[in-house]
Amino acid sequence: MTSLWRDIRHEVAAWLGSLKLAIGLFLAIAAASIAGTVIPQGESTDFYRQSYPDSGAVVWGFVTWRFIISLGLDEVYRSWWFVALLLLLATSLTICTFRRQIPMLKAAQNWKFYTEPRQLSKYALRTAIPARGTGPLAEQLRAGRYKVYQRDDLIYATKGTIGRVGPIVVHVSLLLIMAGAMIGAFGGYQTQRMTLAGDSFDIKAVEQSRLSLARTPDWTVRVNKFWIDYRPDGSVDQFHSDLSVVSPAGKELTRKIISVNDPLIYDGVTMYQASWGVGAFKLRLNDSPVLTIPMQPIEAPNGQEAWGQAIPFDKDGRVALQMVTRGLQGSLMLLPFNPRTGETVREAATPARVGKPVNILGQRLVIEALVGQTGIQIKADPGIPVVYAGFALLMVGLAMSYLSHSQVWAIYRDGQLHLAGRTNRAQISFERELVRMVAAVQTPRPRTSDALSAAQE
Repeated sequence: MTSLWRDIRHEVAAWLGSLKLAIGLFLAIAAASIAGTVIPQGESTDFYRQSYPDSGAVVWGFVTWRFIISLGLDEVYRSWWFVALLLLLATSLTICTFRRQIPMLKAAQNWKFYTEPRQLSKYALRTAIPARGTGPLAEQLRAGRYKVYQRDDLIYATKGTIGRVGPIVVHVSLLLIMAGAMIGAFGGYQTQRMTLAGDSFDIKAVEQSRLSLARTPDWTVRVNKFWIDYRPDGSVDQFHSDLSVVSPAGKELTRKIISVNDPLIYDGVTMYQASWGVGAFKLRLNDSPVLTIPMQPIEAPNGQEAWGQAIPFDKDGRVALQMVTRGLQGSLMLLPFNPRTGETVREAATPARVGKPVNILGQRLVIEALVGQTGIQIKADPGIPVVYAGFALLMVGLAMSYLSHSQVWAIYRDGQLHLAGRTNRAQISFERELVRMVAAVQTPRPRTSDALSAAQE
């Protein structure tokens, strides 16, 4: 029974540490990542029901909202099967490291002298040359940055042992990247806030998975000011938000003006300038006090983005007034209409500017101000430092893996230097290096005339 269990354990370990399984897992994770990129993540069920209907124009013929929800494709990176793939790949890399890479490193560090020339015959790259000893070869090897070991007439030299460490470093870096991804998936969160200038928001309600371990901060964010820079043609150039992080006691912890690609980072939370809108307008009608009326995004007839709001304009409810603007430049269009039929009173349509009174349908109206609102994308991902460290280590490991591990053995017997070598990559360069060393240490053979003279003497 013990032997059977040992055999099963050996087979399972061999399968988990196999290259085929690792490649299959990499491809599965890549396919899942593609799905998570193509399919919007973290949206409501209604969003998927509308975007991926059961009938009609079904995306790719089979991707429906039921398919997405049932497989967890709405939260790919937090789904149980994606986590299972990461854990299985981590297990495969760990087993491969201990079963293959570490033994290969130990084997590279263990060396021995060969004492008989016949022992070198197993190497494809070998030769025998006339020489005066091992000294010149040892000098050539040291000049080539080899670490040389000598004993009597025997030589063992090695270079690039650190290249054997490269694959291990690569495996560790991949484990770090996957660990960082899991930390971010279950310890992070993201959300978005649309906030009027002068208002504050907290980060208590965020998008989290059921298995989330994230803890949201207790501080709030105050939008001190929001403004837009426009180009000469009237298009938006850049938009800015002046944000303050405020403690529960009301103390300002930090403050920064953010813009696109220049976020505020505080306490592990990053706040990006993501969008903007017209949140409200301030209106004075005749002698009334200033009224603040919220605005909603609408689609203009030309398909461009706009904001508008309709308000009652007479006591009998026969006329309503819709305010429409395309931005915070200060221009609006006032459109009276019949709320019962929706028919616009075209002849009464009136353009308006902020701060300038207009008369419309016998009443005096002033738009005192347009109040902008800023869209802040909020993201916390505690796994990012781990992922960055993993990628940095991956670059180091890949660079180390390209270093060739070369070994050279030499035996001097009866005026002959028997030489052999091997390397794990860059074979041609290694052969050229050995040929150069052989040419430098080889004793020239005597010419025929010199040999005859020596024989006569």
